[in-house]
Amino acid sequence: FVFVDPAVGTATDLLESGKVSYAMARKEHGAGEGPSEEEMKATRKMSEELERKVKVAEEASQRAKSEAEDHLKKREQEFQEQLQKRQEDWEREHQQKAEAAASDERAHDERAAAEQEQRHAEELARLQREFEDRQRNAEAAAAKRIQDLEAAAKKAVAEEEDHRQHELAMQRLEEELMNVMPLVKEANLIAQELKRSERLETKMHCELNGGKRGSVRVMAAVMRDGVRLFEWSPETLENRVFLLREILQRCEEEGFEVADQMADEDDPLWDPIVVERLIGVSQVLLEGLLLQVENAVDTRILSSEGHQAGMLRVEVVPLSYEGTPGVPDSEIVDEPEDLLGARLGCMIHVVRASDLPENLANDVRVEYHYFVDEKPHEVPMVLGHNEHPIFNYSKTFVQDPVTSRFLEYLQTKLVFRVYGKDSSADALNKSVTAAAAAATAPPPGRQVPEPITLPSATSLQSGSLESGSIEAVSPSRMSPSGLPGAIGDAGSPAAAAGPGPPGGPTDQGDVLVAHPSLAAVRRQAEEALNSPAGGGPPGVGG
Repeated sequence: FVFVDPAVGTATDLLESGKVSYAMARKEHGAGEGPSEEEMKATRKMSEELERKVKVAEEASQRAKSEAEDHLKKREQEFQEQLQKRQEDWEREHQQKAEAAASDERAHDERAAAEQEQRHAEELARLQREFEDRQRNAEAAAAKRIQDLEAAAKKAVAEEEDHRQHELAMQRLEEELMNVMPLVKEANLIAQELKRSERLETKMHCELNGGKRGSVRVMAAVMRDGVRLFEWSPETLENRVFLLREILQRCEEEGFEVADQMADEDDPLWDPIVVERLIGVSQVLLEGLLLQVENAVDTRILSSEGHQAGMLRVEVVPLSYEGTPGVPDSEIVDEPEDLLGARLGCMIHVVRASDLPENLANDVRVEYHYFVDEKPHEVPMVLGHNEHPIFNYSKTFVQDPVTSRFLEYLQTKLVFRVYGKDSSADALNKSVTAAAAAATAPPPGRQVPEPITLPSATSLQSGSLESGSIEAVSPSRMSPSGLPGAIGDAGSPAAAAGPGPPGGPTDQGDVLVAHPSLAAVRRQAEEALNSPAGGGPPGVGG
């Protein structure tokens, strides 16, 4: 926001003076380094240049069509004029020779005329062939030029669209960072105020989907003592910060013991520890199936941060009509379009992985999506710790018949996702589980009380219970709901005051109903919002 004093001048005068600029505003706002005015100007100039190229390509295509038509008409007119002139000359010569020939030489002249007519016909046929050849060559050259210009125009349009999508993606990424980073900072401050050991970090994950460009997701990683527990989406982060504000306000009003007595479901910083993580993504070209050749490659496994996290050996083998590996010469087609309507089989062979990160090389597994299959295909897990797991997994796919959509799919990449368990998170999860089990276990030598069913207030008032049906219960075995003044007691002050606030139980007849807390309701909304649409375990971070 720029505040302008009307007594001093207008906003236009202030902007033209150079005292206020986009870069200065970003620097004052603290958003970090962003595109400068020169970069934005260069981007606009690049877009204008791409648009100009598209217009030039279209104009050149129209001009080439017009020139080709004019050239063909001119060639045809010249040929007709030349043919007519030759015809007139031959007729004139024939007439002169016929008039000069004597009657006694008529037979000789007729033979000569016949020979000349024959040569004339041969000459006409030769000229006709030459004209047709030149016309075909001119049409082929014009068609090729038009095709090249159309391809150039399509390429320019595609480049312009790709550039526009890239700019939109970068703009969305910047907006997400500006939204997530302040929330992460606020969450860390509240956690520090509550004396919690969890800390949040902003993470950017690169996602590869087999296309030309990937995408970048902004996530918030929850850490404890350097171990990543789980990750939150921007929507979940915003929800948890809202809950953290409420907890902090309650602690200020009621004391910080409120934070220590919270159940896990009401704790905004609690989620089940995610032990399995995405090691990285590997991509394999499917174009070899169009050429009907085998593609065996050691492809890099790229982590979500863009670093190499190992290698994956994959073989994509085309199959013959009989289902055997390899395509015989008799089944090879000249063009990929010849595969339309035919039967095409292939085998995906995942051989092994190597050089995986030590802390994630536990119970390694691989999954991938093929064509239009909704559920991912699972490569069996290699149990235990292994930085060089061997899978030897093979699966055969048959497409019958081959469609144009399948041919387009073969021009993309097959994406493999490699997962493994984080040893640090696994150890922390086991220790937390053991501590929780020890806290809930009864002390040694103490007998666990049996559950007791107490009569309801309705049955007592109606006198429906038989004499002697109520046994004496010691206070040590009596449940809290049976004590005077407890929740559920019809004569207690709490019951007389009416139903409690949301989150507490209420007495409805003979049944105690617990209303869900606000934190539980918001968690259910998070699960509905972040539930995965396809395969893969929910909550597995990159």
